[in-house]
Amino acid sequence: MPIYGKCFAPTPCGNIVIMVIFQKTKVLQNNEDVFMQLKVVGVGPQKTGTTWLDRCLREHPQLCFPQGTKETFFFDERFDKGWSWYWTHFRYCMNSQFCAEIGPTYFDVPEAAARLYRHNQNCRIIITLRDPASRSFSLYLHYKLYGELRCEFHEAIMHMPRIIESSRYRMHLGRWLEIFGKEHVLIILQDDIAAFPGQVLKQVYNFIGIDNVPLPVLAEEHVNIASYTVFPSLSRFCNSMANFLRGRRLHSPVNFFKNLGLKRIYTSTSGVLPKLEPDIRRNLIEEFEPDIAYVEKLLGRPLTGWRRVK
Repeated sequence: MPIYGKCFAPTPCGNIVIMVIFQKTKVLQNNEDVFMQLKVVGVGPQKTGTTWLDRCLREHPQLCFPQGTKETFFFDERFDKGWSWYWTHFRYCMNSQFCAEIGPTYFDVPEAAARLYRHNQNCRIIITLRDPASRSFSLYLHYKLYGELRCEFHEAIMHMPRIIESSRYRMHLGRWLEIFGKEHVLIILQDDIAAFPGQVLKQVYNFIGIDNVPLPVLAEEHVNIASYTVFPSLSRFCNSMANFLRGRRLHSPVNFFKNLGLKRIYTSTSGVLPKLEPDIRRNLIEEFEPDIAYVEKLLGRPLTGWRRVK
């Protein structure tokens, strides 16, 4: 019988055997540059508006994104699957389109930056940023939503250091700038997305070098409405199953259940969501002060809201 710590929720079933039958499709040769090359990658970090960016850019006719999924996790978790596996996600792209991906988990992974640079030194990198204290707490809620954590925030950051470490902008943002150069990196703020979505999207179009097409309707929409898990074990199980299927490029069944509303069974948007306590937020702001100052200097603008104890 496995023993689970105070922070981590068990899956509802101990041993599960799953049989999946699918038709094998023809894949590309295991050569990353023969057929395709990534034009632009949004590298996150998580909980900074990357879903909005993904949905908006997918509407642009000159861009082609992975089919059936937002994230492939190729450059961090699944690089060992090889380029054949990766490029199969783009098999329906037209020759006139540029390949692109939004991978918010790439931000704080040094190997991801190095692998992308080896693939295409001129790749356009988009980095979305948010008040690091709020971002860290939002990431904690994200892990709770999917049943990966069941403890309070102050305990969770000890069990899952990435909650804090991925908000170290000075270190991680500095790495992307050093590797790709400032001319190939665009930094946008979630605050600006919320206030001026149309202007931000036009800025992104210009940075990538694609046509300024009419803005999609969803550019003004709010995505990823905050929710919390009602059944942590079921949530964790469903998330594990989804990752298992996506790792085998079986996105259709995942999207089917997603569109069916399966997530509504174990999550809720009603009720009171957990709040970041003022004392903890104050400590986080102090912890992230070097990172806030770094971004201020880089952008040449004050970020007073990032220091506000709300």
